[in-house]
Formats: sequence, C-alpha cells, structure tokens
Amino acid sequence: MPITIHQFPCLQDNYGFLVRDQASGLVATIDTPDADAITAAAQAQGWGIDLVLNTHWHPDHAGGNALIKERFGAQVIAPEEVRAHFPVDRIVGDGDHVDLGETRFSVIDTGGHTLGHICYYDAADSVAF
Repeated sequence: MPITIHQFPCLQDNYGFLVRDQASGLVATIDTPDADAITAAAQAQGWGIDLVLNTHWHPDHAGGNALIKERFGAQVIAPEEVRAHFPVDRIVGDGDHVDLGETRFSVIDTGGHTLGHICYYDAADSVAF
C-alpha cells in the first residue's frame, strides 16, 4: 500500500516531511528541524506522529526529538551519532529496516554530510529520505 507525503516549510530555508502509511494510518516525521512546525503540520492533517526518523545529528535535523516524543509519544529512530546529542530510542545503521505500518524503509549508509549520515529508502514507493 502506498504512502502519503506531506511537505511543509520550516526554519528559514528547510522543509519538513511527514510520511503516512495509508494502510495503517501510522505517521513518521523525517527529522525534527522545528518541533512547532511539525506539530502544526501534523495537526492540520489530523495526524499523530508515531516515529521520528533522524538522518543525522545536526540540530536542524534532530533538535526537536525531545519535544516530538513528548507531544506525540513517538519512537525516535536514528543513526548512532545522534545519541550523543539528542534523545534516541532505537539505533539503526546500514542494512537495517524500519517498518511504518506496511511500509518498509531500508536504512542506507550515506556518510559524507556527517560521518554517520543515513537515508531511509522505501523501495515499494521508490522514495528515499
């Protein structure tokens, strides 16, 4: 079953992404650049947030982890490097998988922007974050 992607502006020149598995209704935020903007976008869609999928440790990508976890009870999933800076519930790395309802994301090591940077790839929908 496909996903719905909701993109919205946040901070000065960033975008946030909410991803909803259509079969289960579960929602993930890709990174947490601005907890207030993410909360407003989720509420505008009538969605909760079940997962945080961090790509790397920078504050404009993981700085809202604690607030999103507090507000929605979301599980925070991230590469190891995030743990030193922000709350994380589950560490993932290259070759791991993360399920959002019926949607499966493969974790891909894409170190370069930061040493531990990762991407989440949904093969069924041909999309990577």
